[in-house]
Amino acid sequence: MKLSPASNGFLTCAAAVLLVASFGYPIAAQTAAVGNIAGTVTDTSGAAVPGAAVVVTNTDTSVSRTLATGSDGSYSATFLQPGHYEVLLGGGGFGKIDRQNLTVTVGQVLTVDAALPTASVSTEVQVSTESPIIDTDKNQISQTIDQHLISNLPVNGRRWDNFVLSTPNVAPDGNTGLISYRGVSGLYNTNLVDGANNQQAFFSEARGRSIGAPYVYPLESIQEFQSSVSGYSAELGQAAGGIVNAITKSGTNQFHGDVFEYYRTPGWNALDPLNKYNGNLTRNPFLLNQPVKTQNQFGVSIGGPILKDKLFFHFTYDGYRKVNPITYLSTYNAATTSVANLAHLCDGGTTYVSDAGNIYPTTITGVSPTQCSQAVDFIQTKLLGSFARNTTQDIYFPRLDYQLNSKTHLSASFLFENFKQPNGYNTSTTVNNGSVTQNGGVNFHQRYVVANAETALTTNSANVVHFQWSRDLETASTNSGGPAMNIGSSTVGVAAYGETSALPRGAFPDEHRIQITDIYSTIFGKHSVKLGVDVNLIHEQIANLFGGDGSFTYSTGTVEAEFANWIQDVYQVNGGRHYSSFSQTTDPITGIGADDFWNKNLDIFVEDDWKVTPKLLLSLGARYDVQLVPQPDRPNTTSTPAFNATSVINTNYHMAAPRIGFAWSPHEGTVVRGGYGLFFGLTSNSTWYTLRRENGVYQQQFSTRTYSPSGTYSAITGAPTGGPNRKFSGNSGAVYDSFAPQGGIPAFTPPGPAPINQVTGAPTPALNPGLPASTLNIRGAAPNFLNPFTHSYDLAVEQQLPLHSTLSIGYVGTRGMRLPIFVDTNVDPVNGVISNRPYYSSSASGITPIIVPIYTKRLSTATGSILTGQSDVNSWYHSMAVSVRKPLSYGVEVLANYTWAKTMDGGQSGAPNGTFNGTDAPLIPFAEGHRQGRGAEYARSDIDQRGRFVGSIVATSKLPIANRYAAYAANGWQLSGSYTAQTGFPVTGFINGTISSALGGGDGGVTGAVLTSGTGTRVPDQIARRNSFTGPGVHNLDSRISRSFPVHEGMAIEVAAEAFNVLNHRNILSVNNSLVNYTAASTPTSPTSCNFPGSSGCFTPNPSFGAPTSTSNILYGPRQVQLLGRFVF
Repeated sequence: MKLSPASNGFLTCAAAVLLVASFGYPIAAQTAAVGNIAGTVTDTSGAAVPGAAVVVTNTDTSVSRTLATGSDGSYSATFLQPGHYEVLLGGGGFGKIDRQNLTVTVGQVLTVDAALPTASVSTEVQVSTESPIIDTDKNQISQTIDQHLISNLPVNGRRWDNFVLSTPNVAPDGNTGLISYRGVSGLYNTNLVDGANNQQAFFSEARGRSIGAPYVYPLESIQEFQSSVSGYSAELGQAAGGIVNAITKSGTNQFHGDVFEYYRTPGWNALDPLNKYNGNLTRNPFLLNQPVKTQNQFGVSIGGPILKDKLFFHFTYDGYRKVNPITYLSTYNAATTSVANLAHLCDGGTTYVSDAGNIYPTTITGVSPTQCSQAVDFIQTKLLGSFARNTTQDIYFPRLDYQLNSKTHLSASFLFENFKQPNGYNTSTTVNNGSVTQNGGVNFHQRYVVANAETALTTNSANVVHFQWSRDLETASTNSGGPAMNIGSSTVGVAAYGETSALPRGAFPDEHRIQITDIYSTIFGKHSVKLGVDVNLIHEQIANLFGGDGSFTYSTGTVEAEFANWIQDVYQVNGGRHYSSFSQTTDPITGIGADDFWNKNLDIFVEDDWKVTPKLLLSLGARYDVQLVPQPDRPNTTSTPAFNATSVINTNYHMAAPRIGFAWSPHEGTVVRGGYGLFFGLTSNSTWYTLRRENGVYQQQFSTRTYSPSGTYSAITGAPTGGPNRKFSGNSGAVYDSFAPQGGIPAFTPPGPAPINQVTGAPTPALNPGLPASTLNIRGAAPNFLNPFTHSYDLAVEQQLPLHSTLSIGYVGTRGMRLPIFVDTNVDPVNGVISNRPYYSSSASGITPIIVPIYTKRLSTATGSILTGQSDVNSWYHSMAVSVRKPLSYGVEVLANYTWAKTMDGGQSGAPNGTFNGTDAPLIPFAEGHRQGRGAEYARSDIDQRGRFVGSIVATSKLPIANRYAAYAANGWQLSGSYTAQTGFPVTGFINGTISSALGGGDGGVTGAVLTSGTGTRVPDQIARRNSFTGPGVHNLDSRISRSFPVHEGMAIEVAAEAFNVLNHRNILSVNNSLVNYTAASTPTSPTSCNFPGSSGCFTPNPSFGAPTSTSNILYGPRQVQLLGRFVF
């Protein structure tokens, strides 16, 4: 059998690692899913005690492991289940020291040193102590969120990984809940649960996705997690950003658990401030109602022994129910206009529709008053209004732990989740100018099997194996068949109906994962060595034909005129072609946009923790990764640019990542730690899907539009006062391609239900057969497209303080390399470039001409735009983080973090646009060198957040009151909360208006070559550079008050009230980013006109720039209150 280059390289590296291991070479400390206890045993003079007995006992399960110190007196108990421990050291010619009440957390190396007295002094020394507050052997920048914080802090939605935002060096990435570490997109993190990869490879998010299911692993099932920013172990990888390393709860020798219910109802909650303002302004009752009617989260969690000291179980059931209707509004329903009045355009009466000085007639040729009434009734009753959206989620999570013998611990868990949300594809509370027909039901089915085996091979070596089988199936149905009909625009229009472009989704994705990880550790003198191999096999099955619906737009004139154009096409009168544009995608090969491929992620690592002195630890490691994806089977050969973008998936065989770190304790209570590492991220499988299938071969786009339209209405000369001064021209002068379809009749059979005309009495659409495909717009990646990576370095000092607390001050720096950006590579950079047609910008200081290159020709006319991934964006991140931590003692736990950071980049694709070739497109798409072309985009990053503070506290009353009644009244109360204060993110000035491009194919903007996944394009640099402005910040206080009532020994009833944004502070989360309004050349406008000869158009200031557009997202919003009832045992 012939091996591929990747297989050869992987096996060669694996052999090298095993050869190194055979010589007893070193290993790292930080470990997924487990923890470690290590230390040095000396006599009272400080001399090492070799061969001393060390017994490490898990006091939760009574499982013990016996070790012996090495020649230098050191020992290490690796791959321990996090929990509570006792360590007994000594014996023989020495006394014994018993270290009790120790706590091992996930990823931690707990240092337990001992100075043994001679046996003649004492045969045993009892030392009862808490775990050391400072980890002297921790060299990475990380923070652990323990069980006490997870259980007692309020978290909106009870999604456990939202607690990551309580840690330093992180920032929200967009408004959907994704998190950026070290200034890197949230798509390049890794989420681990019980040592298994918890990422969805298709969208590069934690499973459940940030805007999908509320959560997958229930909060009640999570014991604790570690958030690692920088300098983390070579065992952890596949992330250019951060690592979240979580473990689930396991059973112990004591039965424990709880039954809980969280409940919300509208009467306790505040309205969204922006909706409240707009609702009062427009007198719209929908905006003055609470979007969430009820929300229930309930369940049970229980654990305990099946066989004492041997077999344990833990089980969690979590139910989620939410009633949150979705409301569809028309912006035409305003103070002076309404959808109901549109009936007067064709009812033949004497009531005229008047809008902005235009008075319209009451007849449309070929449309009867009855048909007109039916069309308006259809819009009002079938499309607009409030519609049910009731969310249901059920999660079952059993886990078993089995102590096979004194050396081997086994565990296995199974997660079963079903999530269902009718009308859940569109997650907005209110939608303007859409309709319920353009929504669909969302269904998630998650099934994970995770198994682990930790084995103590000898007194100084151990092995752990992680296994995972999982399936992540996400589907979305459609409420309607195609085509889609859009009357007006999303900002000024009536409604849109029919199938939306993204639906249906038969599998998006259906992702199976098989993971096997094997890690071996050993002690060799002062070296603790760890090496391992990880194999992740990911099977992607996709079924989604984006754009298959067939979309007609009516948007070139006034709302009234577009209504007239639309209704003529609905009833197929006056030629039946009055639309502005039409597009549809077809898949002649699979029919449904299907793909089926395996992504194989392989890695090996080796790491050595070298205890140079009792006060100094050095960590050296290396890691090698490779991401293997099958090559495209049918590249696009219509042109050289198309072939270059669709023929190669570049496999990076050079992802070798060194790691180095140190931890130095110059004296007791102080640790200095630092390190450097190279970290590679994985490319989303959605990127490979677009290259393989949205390449113009599998998925082909048909599009057409009007050419030289006569206008959708014209003036009436000499009209009497009060009568119509406009008449409908029926778009009769518009020019269409000869093959352009009839309005409302798609070119190909849309996916989903059969096409229907939903207006009463309108004919059922048939297909327009035999239509030729238009110039294709395709997606792909450059042949040298690479995985992004970061150089990260850090230095921190941690100091123990009084009151059982610590202070940490640290610096983290990151150089991001090869970050992705997507540009149109089918633009001719030389020929047809116009450099003498200025734009004119007016401001208070006058009118200024602006010269930018305008691109008018393609390299190949055989294809349209070619949105191509490039790997040439770099970034810089610098931060100072200050942390104060007080672990639980005397009933109080405190965690406070402040981060000052600065992030600069050349326009990396942020998480909101980072999948499916999304991008913040540069004005000039060419790589022209330092600070030229794409390089000119270098500025503040979209995720540049300069300041962020999060402080959390949990305080329980434990007052020493003699009177039992007074003690009962005063004690058992708990107050907890988190306060967040963060500065705003950068804002880029955009253009309000469409600048037509000679290139077509989605390109536009001031240079004609801007191709963006967002709406609008940005202003030229002469007006404002990218991210020149700063948006508003956030101030948010979440609080909780609870009371526990003991009912029996070991049993209690807890009641609590939680309030999120308890002060109801108005947090502005997005603003109007239209800095200027665009007017085409020689088009009269008010109050100015753009009549400059030879100009490309004019820009005038937009007074609405910076106005709030959103005051709610998945993280923050108006005050929300929920009650909690819990029975704890």
